[in-house]
Amino acid sequence: MRKIIFLAVMLYASCSWAEIREFENFSIDVPEGWAVSESGSMVTITDIDTSASLMISTGNPNGISIGDIALSFSLELGGTVPEKIEEGSYTFEFNGGRSQATISGGDNLYMLIVGNDVDESERLGEILESLEMK
Repeated sequence: MRKIIFLAVMLYASCSWAEIREFENFSIDVPEGWAVSESGSMVTITDIDTSASLMISTGNPNGISIGDIALSFSLELGGTVPEKIEEGSYTFEFNGGRSQATISGGDNLYMLIVGNDVDESERLGEILESLEMK
C-alpha cells in the first residue's frame, strides 16, 4: 500500500511541475521557479537557481533561407559554422560552447532557440519537449 501511495505522489509531482504559457507563435511549459520575460517576439525563460536559460524568438524570414539566417546569427554571435540538422533546421554553438542555438522554420516563420549554460539544468530538455508552435 505504501508503494502505491508513494507512486501516486511521485506521479502527481511529475505532472504538476509546470505552467503552460501562451505566446504569439508558440506555447511552452514553464517550470515552477523559472522566470519569464517577454520583449516583442523574444521570450526568455530563466532558472532562478542557476544561470541556465532559454531564449526563444520568432520572425518572418522575408524570403531569406533558414540556412542564411542561421549563418547570419552565428556570425553576429561569434559562433561555429551552422550544421544542418534536417531540412529547415540548423544548429551552432557560441560563447565558448556554453550556449547552443537552433533555428528552424519555413517560408513564413522561423524560430530561434538559444540555450545558455545548458549543462546547468536538467529541465531544459523537458521544457523544449513541451514547445508547441501555433
